[in-house]
Amino acid sequence: MPTEMVHATKPTLTLYELEDSLAALANTFEMVEEAAGRQMILEDIGRALCQAREKRDALAGFLLHCEAQRQFADQEIERIKARRDRIAKFQEELEQYVVRIIDQFTFPDRRGVKRLEGNFSSLRIQKNPESVVIIDENALPLALKDAVLTMPAHVWEALLQRLEKEDRAVFEAKVTKCEFKPDKRAVAKELKKGEEIPGADVKFGSLRLVIC
Repeated sequence: MPTEMVHATKPTLTLYELEDSLAALANTFEMVEEAAGRQMILEDIGRALCQAREKRDALAGFLLHCEAQRQFADQEIERIKARRDRIAKFQEELEQYVVRIIDQFTFPDRRGVKRLEGNFSSLRIQKNPESVVIIDENALPLALKDAVLTMPAHVWEALLQRLEKEDRAVFEAKVTKCEFKPDKRAVAKELKKGEEIPGADVKFGSLRLVIC
């Protein structure tokens, strides 16, 4: 008697299991290196979303939680940066104060070094290496300055074209840095006019998720 092959249906995720899966996704998604493995995780959640409104609410709530955590992380970064700056300022002022104390109240040793000795540490002062201070930038000779220019690339090329071949080689050899960056606003303006721009095209806006 012929028998029919009955394929077992894959059990769907319950609401509780969905919430667990979302938490696991957040913790382990980056650990899954294979694209197929990542896709399977997303498909499991996708199947659950198609079955009940409560499960969709669970996902929406989880995504809002992720956004809140991102904002919290940004705030923590700013808080830690501010704390770092306060500590750095206090450290600098304290170090300068200790330098003045050592300079005023200690005598140099045989090497000319002033220091305060502790049981396991030593505080000493030394001169920083010489540095250049620009008092009047306008008074500096042009030979001791760099010109930093930003101009359309075609203007730059037109300037080079006006030079003789030998002069251009000498001129370009003096350029220490030259970068060309696309002017996306200008490119977008031409593309909207229907112009074909080599090396550029319109990318239509992709879909994004909005949680209300």
